[in-house]
Amino acid sequence: EILSLISGDDDMVDRLELIEQASGSIPLVHIEDVCRAEIFAAEEATSGRYIVCTLNTSGVALAHFLAAKYPHIGGLPEKPRVCIWSDKLVKEGFQYKYNNLDEIYDDVVVYGRALGVLPY
Repeated sequence: EILSLISGDDDMVDRLELIEQASGSIPLVHIEDVCRAEIFAAEEATSGRYIVCTLNTSGVALAHFLAAKYPHIGGLPEKPRVCIWSDKLVKEGFQYKYNNLDEIYDDVVVYGRALGVLPY
């Protein structure tokens, strides 16, 4: 879903909209931070479940960001109502390495190109 606004995959855009409708925002995290959080939780012998989310955004904010960074894309409506945070994980001492859309999307776009999802 994260590449759908760039790739133009309408089915994935629909899923992204459903995520935003269900939670009120689009939670994002860099895949490296997901892996690091898994390792952190295992090494620290933490218990329970953790939400791994470095930032919450709306479809509109995401579309504006992507339009500025990748000028050939459009936008989505809606404003965030609820944010998903990983307070429990952060309180345990985990620190995100990737904290903004720029850092998250740089690697995602490279990955999308490598997969052939993004032709440019």
